[in-house]
Amino acid sequence: PPADPHLPALAPAAYGNALGVLLSRLGIAADGHPVLVAYRPGRRAVLNVAADGAAVWVKVVRPTRVARIAQVHGMLGAAGIPVPPVRGWSPEGLLVLDAAAGTPALDAQVAPERLLDEVDLLRERLAATRLQGAARTSVLARTPWYAEHLAAAFPSLAGDLEEVAAIVDGAGAAPATAGIHGDLHLGQLFVDPHGAVSGVIDVDTAGLGDPADDSAAFLGHAVASAALTARVGDPVRVWRLADLAWSRWGQDAGVRPRTAVHLLGHAVAAGHAGDTPRAERLVRLAATLARGHKGPLMNAFETA
Repeated sequence: PPADPHLPALAPAAYGNALGVLLSRLGIAADGHPVLVAYRPGRRAVLNVAADGAAVWVKVVRPTRVARIAQVHGMLGAAGIPVPPVRGWSPEGLLVLDAAAGTPALDAQVAPERLLDEVDLLRERLAATRLQGAARTSVLARTPWYAEHLAAAFPSLAGDLEEVAAIVDGAGAAPATAGIHGDLHLGQLFVDPHGAVSGVIDVDTAGLGDPADDSAAFLGHAVASAALTARVGDPVRVWRLADLAWSRWGQDAGVRPRTAVHLLGHAVAAGHAGDTPRAERLVRLAATLARGHKGPLMNAFETA
């Protein structure tokens, strides 16, 4: 990545042997060079490096956010939520984290019912945690940008986009009184051999918020993953997970519009990837779900 003025710790973490020196001050012996896994300019970067025979994750964030993120990890860990421990952090915006325990939930062969039970249990524990400060801004705030972007790319979908926007406008926001993850989805979860959640990552977004935001994030990601898995993998299993999640949470008046907005976001990503049919189906499905669809999601997607 280029030198990023908003992420001053990125250059010393990503280049040369500087990260090895930083890790050695924490008593960690790096076994190789860091690998840049993710980078969002001005927002954050994530690097992975082998150290002491295991993976160590290095997260680079804005200096103004690093202390709170470290505090959130500490609070959640103290509450028994299995977040990776922070090995150390610096005011310049650098966090060093252990790897999450377990197998990524996306790869684990856990029965969808069992997995959703675990997600519900995790959400109960998050709600009971004494988090401070607001969680990530609700997805509802992204509606105008998503709708404008998609309307420009797919003019024939203007009616569906206007319908979603109108439903979102009438939804309103609930008081931010419960602890939530802020960006909860399968990619953030790890499980043990028995299917129990053994690791939760990317809790930078955690704080007080509306539980409907976590329901909708999980649903939107599950549907988008199922739409991709229709070409590679086990689509029946992933769609079943999405269907069960929709039956549990989807009839909540706050969840429906938020799920629709998440699907618009996934449609934007599909459009950028050049997958026009998937983008269009996701937009039409967003409108269908916003209206309160009650049937199987796979059928609704395939006929959208």
